[in-house]
Amino acid sequence: MEWLNDKTIEALINSIGSIVNAVILTIIFVFLNDVLFLSRYYKYDTKENRKIITKKLRRLIPLSPIGLILALSVLLIGITSLMNLFMKKMGVISFIPDIVVVMPKVSAESGISLETSDSSTDALLILFVIMFVIAVPLFLIIMKRYCKIIGCSKEMGLFVYMAVLFMYITSALITLPIKNITISSLISTGSFIVMLLIFYLPSEEKIELMRQNENTDMMRKINRLPIVNFFLLLILLGLEYMLMKTGQLNTAFYIVILVFAVLLYTASQISYSILFTHIDEGNRIRELSRESQQAQEQVTLAFAEITEAKSGQTGQHVKRVSEYTRVIAEAMGFDHKIVDEMRVASMMHDVGKLLIPPEILEKPGRLTDEEFTIMKEHVNIGESLLCEAPGEIMKMARVIAQQHHEWINGKGYLGLKGEEIEMPARICAVADVFDALTSARSYKKAWTAEEAFKIITEESGTHFDEEVVKAFSEHFDEIKEVQEIYRDETSTYRF
Repeated sequence: MEWLNDKTIEALINSIGSIVNAVILTIIFVFLNDVLFLSRYYKYDTKENRKIITKKLRRLIPLSPIGLILALSVLLIGITSLMNLFMKKMGVISFIPDIVVVMPKVSAESGISLETSDSSTDALLILFVIMFVIAVPLFLIIMKRYCKIIGCSKEMGLFVYMAVLFMYITSALITLPIKNITISSLISTGSFIVMLLIFYLPSEEKIELMRQNENTDMMRKINRLPIVNFFLLLILLGLEYMLMKTGQLNTAFYIVILVFAVLLYTASQISYSILFTHIDEGNRIRELSRESQQAQEQVTLAFAEITEAKSGQTGQHVKRVSEYTRVIAEAMGFDHKIVDEMRVASMMHDVGKLLIPPEILEKPGRLTDEEFTIMKEHVNIGESLLCEAPGEIMKMARVIAQQHHEWINGKGYLGLKGEEIEMPARICAVADVFDALTSARSYKKAWTAEEAFKIITEESGTHFDEEVVKAFSEHFDEIKEVQEIYRDETSTYRF
């Protein structure tokens, strides 16, 4: 057994140490994903769920950073070997020694390290460029599969994977110059576990917050940090590797590199903490804003129902006009926040009727010219009532209350036309007229939805804004659904 000498035993021990290290780091990666994702989506309470989780965990193993590094190493060997053959075929003999790949050697992190036959800086730079070109598409493929398996958005998956990859590279940076593979593996595993605890324990609630906001701008902003930090760390690792291969890595350089790595890691943790604090504050502000808007909406609805009750109508008219406005505004592509503001503000379109004499509001027949002149004043009264009200919703409500009886051709109550009429009022005009036509009054019967639809489309460009009518027409089925949901109990619509 001549082959069983000290060198062989040392190589065997190093290989086993490297494999054990890779297995431990892979298990930690799989366990982390189980805790963060799979166990949240699937409980271990049924045999079927346990099978699903086990299957997903097995599929995660080749997608771990260890798997990524191994796959990258194999691809690099294959591509550089093909390049060597091609260069030899082309007769570029002088180039071969700089890029030729020798037999792979076991290392602490990936189990494989690549060396050139010449330790020149040019050869190393060529290897780094090739590795980068291979790594980008490979990383994208792995990320797509990873997100699909754990069932999260690409933003959330990117954050967790990059955080783990950052820890792997940091542990490699620490152990790269250590020649004893067993000691290197122990230090690598230990440093990785410490960094994982530092990352996970304070961030558990933050990760839950991120999970609730997976497909948002917030996640895209958060992901800028790990990507930038990862590339900076790669530069440090590349610098350390080049210094080591060229024989220039001494204790001073090693300490400087480690200090930079520690500073980078510390800075990233501080950055996360600051960013999450701002996000937390922003969420609290949004929650308070939402509660405030809900309270404002309830007050607005109550106030609008009082107005409608005074004019002999039901509160359902307010709700229908509000929902018609929402459907049209959404169809026109307005932002969700603006749509919601229009929906609430449109409830106040007839608030000026509060100060119109009841004998005019409740008159069973048609109004005289004099009475109609008084009735038309409700738009100015509404504007006066709301002109001092604070907030964007009340500002929009004031505009709607004043302008919802305007015609595009200028023949409305105040004579405004075209662009002089603000868009919320143009939308509410269509919603209000449609509901007025399809609702029974003491002086008229309710029209069918189709009859009202015909009138509105015929008056597009004269009474109503053409873009608003187009949105109304294209979403007429939704309009009729709203009409059915909020129908008056004592009314019979004719569809």
